[in-house]
Amino acid sequence: MAAIGDGKISLRKLDYPMCAVEALSRLEGLIASRNKQNLAMQIISEFIFLERSKDGDVRKMQTLGISQMNIYQEFQLILALIEYFSRPGRDATRNAIFLSLFGSHLTPQRSRLLSRLISTAVSGSVAPLLSSAGTWMQQVGCKSPPSLEVAQSIVSDFISFSRKTPDQLKQLPMVGPHFAANFMVAVADLYLNDKRGGVLTPPPDALLDAITEWTTENPLLCQAPQQALVLPAGAIAMPFATPLAGLLRWVVLAPLVSNRQAYSNLHLSLLHTLMQLVPSGESTPLHAQDLLQIVTSLQKYCARLTEAKVAPEEDPAYLKCMERFAQAVQIALASNYITNQIQLLCVLETLPPHTLMKIVLATHRKL
Repeated sequence: MAAIGDGKISLRKLDYPMCAVEALSRLEGLIASRNKQNLAMQIISEFIFLERSKDGDVRKMQTLGISQMNIYQEFQLILALIEYFSRPGRDATRNAIFLSLFGSHLTPQRSRLLSRLISTAVSGSVAPLLSSAGTWMQQVGCKSPPSLEVAQSIVSDFISFSRKTPDQLKQLPMVGPHFAANFMVAVADLYLNDKRGGVLTPPPDALLDAITEWTTENPLLCQAPQQALVLPAGAIAMPFATPLAGLLRWVVLAPLVSNRQAYSNLHLSLLHTLMQLVPSGESTPLHAQDLLQIVTSLQKYCARLTEAKVAPEEDPAYLKCMERFAQAVQIALASNYITNQIQLLCVLETLPPHTLMKIVLATHRKL
């Protein structure tokens, strides 16, 4: 106990950000030792994030997020973290530190700082930090609130006020392919998703162009999440997700809200990706449940057409949606890339008839 107390006392003698820099170095040994996890969390809270509680209860520091950190200190910490993660070292150690700093339940301050940290890493092409951030996204879930907040922050920082894709974003798949793929999973969930507010909001043009360029130049980028994670001993890798289902939702539903040629380009790119996928023993790239969300959105649109006394089979937007959907479903079914295929086929039959989709369904009912 005396050694623990002495360690904290020595850190308290240091000014910020030197106490944070020193704390990061000490964390490597603490996190490797299972019986010192609580001490590691205390040091992170007190000396890295400057979290305090009136009664000194560390658990309250971590949950209530009472911080004395100002904007300048946040900037100093971001620079310290960029420098730390840029040093040569083991990926497992870096990932363990990152996951300890930013878990799945973030205080508002840690969440804000994380978004700024990752945006800085994207701007500076800091590959080791982006690699750890990609691992973090998979471990907390690419569609979890913390990951979605990071994705939204990147869109705000690099896309919202830009008519064309910034160079830093164009290069992201080359610098951090795992992070880029998990970012696509998250950002795909933010747009053309009527589960969010009940409306189909298209992605910003520059974001659409960036993702289209990524998937066109590197068809196997969508498979990056299937690569084994480098985690500390004893850690369990969470199931991966690919961006395919979300991006297919974009291209299939896009005719309902947009006539941009970029969606056709992305559609062709995704079909090319589906044809080049390498099967993984762990999971299939497409889950029927994700594709059923597309069906639900189309059913809602057809219901509105019917109310307006318009036959879906004669609506150009619906026909274009179904043509793209049928092409993707055919390739995915033929390659055995979809889970619960029978369930999907049954639900697809409930949509208003479409010539190509009828052929696809008839073909796979016989198999």
